[in-house]
Amino acid sequence: MSEQAPVQTVLACSQCGQTFPHSDLVQIAGNWVCGNCKPGYLSRVMASGAAVASPLGWHYGGFWIRFGARFIDGFVLGVPMIILAALLIPNLIRTQGNQPNPALAGMAAFGLTFFLSYFLVLICYEVLFLKYRGATPGKMACGLKVVRADGSSLGWGTCIGRFVMWNVVTSGIPYINFILVLISGIMAGTDSEKRALHDRVCDTRVAYKQSLA
Repeated sequence: MSEQAPVQTVLACSQCGQTFPHSDLVQIAGNWVCGNCKPGYLSRVMASGAAVASPLGWHYGGFWIRFGARFIDGFVLGVPMIILAALLIPNLIRTQGNQPNPALAGMAAFGLTFFLSYFLVLICYEVLFLKYRGATPGKMACGLKVVRADGSSLGWGTCIGRFVMWNVVTSGIPYINFILVLISGIMAGTDSEKRALHDRVCDTRVAYKQSLA
C-alpha cells in the first residue's frame, strides 16, 4: 500500500483573498499576506506605525526607541566625562598660570588625551556590552537586544564592526556624518526589519528581547 502524500495547509491572503499554500505566505502584523501583496501591505503597516513581526515572531525596535536607547547611553557615558573635565580643567589652568596665554597652554595636549580616553572608554563600553550582554545599558533599559539574522549572539568581529560602522564611519566623519546619520535613520524607520546602515553592513537585527524568547 502506497503512503498518502501529506496534506499541505492552505490559507487565504488577508489582502487579495486568494488561497495559497502556507509556505507561500508570510505573517505581517498578525495577518497572512502573499508575495504579491507584501510590498504594498508593508508600506501601509509602516506608515500607520504598527509593529511589524518577522517570520520568526520577532518585533524589531524602530527609530524612536533606538534613539532613546542611544540617548541613555550618551547620558551614562557623558555625565561622568563632563564632571571629570570640570574638575581637571581648572587645575590645568592654574598650573599654567605663570606661562603666556595660561588659558591655552597645555589645553591642546589635554584635549587630545581627554578625547582618546573617552574613545577608549566608548569602545570598551559598547563592544564589551554587546559581546557579553547583547545590548548596551541603554538598549537593555528599553528592552532591546542585538542579534544576528538567525538569532545567534554576536561575535567579537561583529561587535567591533558594528561599533566602527556607527561611531567612526556613520557619525564620526565631519560633514559626511550628517548625511550618513540621516540615511541611517531613514533606513531604520522604513526597513521592514528596522535595520539601520550599520545593521545592514554587519547583518544584525535590533529586536525586543521578550520577542526573542
